[in-house]
Amino acid sequence: MKLVNLGNSGLVVSEICMGAMNFGSSVDKSSSFALLDAFFDGGGTFIDTSNNYAHWAPGCTGDESETLLGEWFSATGRRSQAVLATKVGFDRHGAGQGLKAHQIEYWCDESLRKMKTDYIDLYYAHVDDMDTPVEEYMEAFNSLLRKGKVRAIGGSNYYTWRLEETRVACEKNGLAGYCALQQRFTYLFAKGGIQKPYPFNENAGIEKLRYLAKHNIPLVAYSCMARGGYADNNRLPDSYIKGERLDTLNTMAAEKGVAPASLVLAWMLHSVKFADRPLIIPLFSSSDLNHLKANMDATEIVLSNSEVSALNEA
Repeated sequence: MKLVNLGNSGLVVSEICMGAMNFGSSVDKSSSFALLDAFFDGGGTFIDTSNNYAHWAPGCTGDESETLLGEWFSATGRRSQAVLATKVGFDRHGAGQGLKAHQIEYWCDESLRKMKTDYIDLYYAHVDDMDTPVEEYMEAFNSLLRKGKVRAIGGSNYYTWRLEETRVACEKNGLAGYCALQQRFTYLFAKGGIQKPYPFNENAGIEKLRYLAKHNIPLVAYSCMARGGYADNNRLPDSYIKGERLDTLNTMAAEKGVAPASLVLAWMLHSVKFADRPLIIPLFSSSDLNHLKANMDATEIVLSNSEVSALNEA
């Protein structure tokens, strides 16, 4: 598996990212440990979680994923091999919503405690906070950088125009800005006018991709497997447009003898070859070792520029 530079952060990460959203909740401890072992044994390094995963699951508080990762680090001694990303800013049972300076500091310390680590490699603003001045929360993130609690900062679930406001504010005030954006993104286009689960939860479109490419900001693409819809098209959410683009994907996958889901991952990994596309790092979760292996094997698929173009233009 290749390693790639995470923008201008100085971090080097595996070209795919494992999501730990359900570890310690719907994926039990032994299964979570086995999946993490397999990912790292296969060359993976980039792990994604949040301080609110998985608070929506029955009986869960939102501490489960980070706590599980802390237990795995302690059991295996592999913390130094990991590039660990977590997030702050989303609600968890009435606590935690927002990016006030005191919230960022408090929840960072809580994440460090649960994950049994002295530092977070990549700390995301999980969702934009329009009620807090950009300067306030970016200064709070920069304070964590200066203290060594965080090595780099990123944004998640942002409108493009808000990304630009944040970039300009950081440049003006001499602050480090976001080195990565985590956003919903997959091969199929989303239908317009669909109610989002929460504000800013939109698929990254071509405008955002061009913006990220211009500023050397990688896209960490969540929900990239469309809820298993590429493996079984009947499972594709109604929010996605199917038609010719899906037909092109399925036809090329059959011709190359690979699964459509694997082709989607390969397409993302090859997209950076084009000037209007940023580095795209697919982020996926798995509860099954076979599915994990299939996703990791997708990193070995080679696509020509003409094949990537055909997928782009369908």
